[in-house]
Amino acid sequence: MARRFEWLEGNLGKVAAHGRSAEEVEAAFDEVLFLKRREGDSLKMFARTPQGRRIWAMWRWDEDDLGASPFWGEECDHMIFVITAY
Repeated sequence: MARRFEWLEGNLGKVAAHGRSAEEVEAAFDEVLFLKRREGDSLKMFARTPQGRRIWAMWRWDEDDLGASPFWGEECDHMIFVITAY
């Protein structure tokens, strides 16, 4: 199952302001180099895009979509809410 993403216009604007696209951010989830839980329920991720660009992203699991504890991997079908990326 493919990962699912939820984007808000304001968050897309933040990402675009840093020269990134939603597609680039989503693709970076395939090669995560570093992942750390931040204060609260968000995560900070350092990853590589298919084009080799390195990217930082702040994101969280969509609270409305969590039915069980989220886990990482192809089988995870919880919605990912990207806060920003640069």
